[in-house]
Amino acid sequence: MTAVHESTEELSRQAFLAELTTTLDDAVAAGGSLRLTAVDRRGEGNSWETYLVDAAWESPTGPATAAYAVKRQPRSGIVGDYDVTREVVLLRTAAGLGLPVPAVIAYRAQPPRGFFVMEKVSGAIPLPATVSALIPDRGRRDRLGRRIARTMAQLHTADPATMDTAVLGAVPAGAATGAQENDKWTAVYRDVVDVPIPVLDLALAWLGHRSDAVSGRVALVHNDFRVGNLVVDDTGLTAILDWETAHFSDPVADIAWFAQRTSRGRSPLLCKLIELEPFLDEYESVSGWRPAPDALGWWAVQSLVKTAIGCLQAVHIYTRGDRDDLRYANMAHSVYYSLGWLGRMLHDGEWGH
Repeated sequence: MTAVHESTEELSRQAFLAELTTTLDDAVAAGGSLRLTAVDRRGEGNSWETYLVDAAWESPTGPATAAYAVKRQPRSGIVGDYDVTREVVLLRTAAGLGLPVPAVIAYRAQPPRGFFVMEKVSGAIPLPATVSALIPDRGRRDRLGRRIARTMAQLHTADPATMDTAVLGAVPAGAATGAQENDKWTAVYRDVVDVPIPVLDLALAWLGHRSDAVSGRVALVHNDFRVGNLVVDDTGLTAILDWETAHFSDPVADIAWFAQRTSRGRSPLLCKLIELEPFLDEYESVSGWRPAPDALGWWAVQSLVKTAIGCLQAVHIYTRGDRDDLRYANMAHSVYYSLGWLGRMLHDGEWGH
């Protein structure tokens, strides 16, 4: 990185922190007294720039402090358009449905790089590799898995007609969700792949041929509902994070994503928490329905295809210079996990026939 680039980045950072200070000062009515006492740029996640900040100010009743989480639009990323207003609408929609999400404190959507501020939720964010260490008790992991199933069903039973569809986009016909999803990721694949990958070519063709295997239902799906985007503490699930790719689709997509092999490896436990049938039992107890095996199988293949193509997209973004985050380059390694599980499922007759 050149000295000129470093200087430009630092100026951009200082301007952002000044605007953040003003925005928070207005939000808490601090009368110009608010100051940031700590700013921690976080490395987790591959989408928004994430910061944890501490603030202090003078309130009418005396000194006040608070901790916040801040998401800032990146210069580029896998999602494409990081829309602050859309994210805020999604968080507030989820809160209105009674789901555990961080409260939005304030936001600025003005270009070139907007941001939004949320309350900092207490707890830990387990990853597939750390969930067993963070939650060593098997019974507690099972209870958390059951709570997640009921919470997911709560999201999926909400009527899309009650939501801000102007921001979230048109509600598709139930029978069209599979074809729409496959068309989207086929287009991304054609755009970013340098050398065709036969198992992906086959999987995309199979998904297109079997796109009518979806459930026929439509709901708001989170689209990344898994450990890594869930905050937990001793009481269980405290927050669902990262709603930037949420959209209207088949709710089975969320179930299959939570069950994906890349989040559990050879473990029979979804996200290393709970087996499939107990998860579906809890889901059905709230939603009143259970996905058919064909629909769950279709979305299981689609989830691996999407993961592989998303990683290829990240590498493409890195190589063309839009993002200098080495984690984007390293996603080339992650592609092979998805391809490996697709190949294993094909060998075992779980798709392709």
